[in-house]
Amino acid sequence: MKYPTFLLAVLSIATAALAADSTPAVAPEFFHAAGFDWRAVVPLPPAGDSIAAQGEHELAAMLDATRTSEQAALARHYEKFDEFSLMAPVLGDWCTAQNLPRTHVIFQQIYRECRPTVEAAKAGYNRPRPSVNDPALRPAVAKPVTTSYPSGHAYSASCIAAVLTAVFPEHAADWEKQAALVRWSRVVGGAHYPSDVIAGKILGEAVARELLKSPKMQQALAEIRAEAAPFFRKKAA
Repeated sequence: MKYPTFLLAVLSIATAALAADSTPAVAPEFFHAAGFDWRAVVPLPPAGDSIAAQGEHELAAMLDATRTSEQAALARHYEKFDEFSLMAPVLGDWCTAQNLPRTHVIFQQIYRECRPTVEAAKAGYNRPRPSVNDPALRPAVAKPVTTSYPSGHAYSASCIAAVLTAVFPEHAADWEKQAALVRWSRVVGGAHYPSDVIAGKILGEAVARELLKSPKMQQALAEIRAEAAPFFRKKAA
């Protein structure tokens, strides 16, 4: 039997799709987001008519009205950040993806595996951003399209800080300070309420605790330390 050309094309596409669907999913290296119960970790956001929520609305309006140029610059500085944004102020400008490619790959893997958790929490709680609740507000950063609770920036920064603490425990206070700057930048920049960033911190640190239980993660931490070692020796020389 002869098939028209277009039908052969359709059959070819369908066969390819079936083959793609049959490809086994890649197992997570460090963290199984599907098995993590974020609802057991992050409390409900303040109810819209609660005193806490009213206080946060007033704070957002006050910060919007009194934001300094330095505060706006801080918000924009951390609008996009990665692990090196936290590492360089503490360890030195040599902390770059070019100098530490394996470190960058590891953190990219952490991000891919851990990001779905905060995205699920955002969708589950569905809290509007400050500028959505009050369109008169003018954030110092681009208005995100995602919901507000918990803060993704706070989540990522807190998780990164916890991992860096496991790698370089002698700088534990510095990593927390860097994460706190990221969290504050999101509040002062008008992207989040304080409870958003606190929820992000709680969730990020909880995920990091699970992450650090992984033997593969422990091996990755050793790789990060080994990659950074020559730069520490050069600095000490």
